[in-house]
Amino acid sequence: MDILTVSVIVAGVTIGIGTLCTAIGQGMSVSSAMNGIARQPEAGGAISTNLIIGLAFIESLAIYALVVALLLLFANPFATAQKEVNEANSKVELIKAEMELIKAQSQLDTVKKEAAPAK
Repeated sequence: MDILTVSVIVAGVTIGIGTLCTAIGQGMSVSSAMNGIARQPEAGGAISTNLIIGLAFIESLAIYALVVALLLLFANPFATAQKEVNEANSKVELIKAEMELIKAQSQLDTVKKEAAPAK
């Protein structure tokens, strides 16, 4: 597999795990808050405020996973380096082919000189 394929797979896994874990955390937080409000309705305002702040922190983890995935997809330094390596390899192959062509032309000239009648 090349680096671009691996980057896409890792980006997908990052988003999947990031959203799954934050969804579980948010579900547990809301469940606990609802239980707390059901037991002490008079503390509902404080519990709700703390719940909203906690959910914002939990959601920030999903946003971090999204940022990592987007970096892997669109600003991947590994892919850029791999692209440069591929371009350099293609240039090397082109130079090798030109060298072989020059060598073959030289051999052909030598054969023509040997085959030419002496005057």
